[in-house]
Amino acid sequence: MRDIQGNAALSQTYPYFLAHDSLDAVYSNSPIPVQSCWNSLTIFDAKPFYNNPPLSFRAIPDTLAAKHIEASECCLIHVDNELSASKGVWLNPNVRVTYNNVSDAIVNPKGGGTWPTRGVKLKGVWTYRWIHWSQWLLRWLRDRRVSTRFQQWKNEPRQEGEDEHVEPGTLCLVDEMQVLLSNGWKHVR
Repeated sequence: MRDIQGNAALSQTYPYFLAHDSLDAVYSNSPIPVQSCWNSLTIFDAKPFYNNPPLSFRAIPDTLAAKHIEASECCLIHVDNELSASKGVWLNPNVRVTYNNVSDAIVNPKGGGTWPTRGVKLKGVWTYRWIHWSQWLLRWLRDRRVSTRFQQWKNEPRQEGEDEHVEPGTLCLVDEMQVLLSNGWKHVR
């Protein structure tokens, strides 16, 4: 998930985002403008999937991935979708998909309760402030590593028959590598 400025989620808990436009929408429980979101449920206008060539899921080039950089196909699809710029990508704050009963009881309270509660909001705002200010250097260093590796890749001479080093989905790039093992995926940082 990327907020409207292309930042990764600041935290996995309320209020999530770094960009003020996305954050303001969270606070007002309005549709949240983002650049990329998948997180369990997504709806697309199907027209781009019927274009010639059709919109399709893709990965970054292997030569870029060899730089220890990865990007999710769920982020790249929004970058590649011609309608993202004109129609936007929106997160509906009223759709709360969970993966277990405990989480579901918290974010979808029965009996007329609301979520987030005042306590969750208060804790979230202060946690957001703490993470925002205490981890800015870590975010900057992470983004710098990705940017440096991307620029190195762009400037490398191409091998014979290799496509030009172009990747429009730079906002999706992250400093990690995923390796397929016999029992699943492993994230290598």
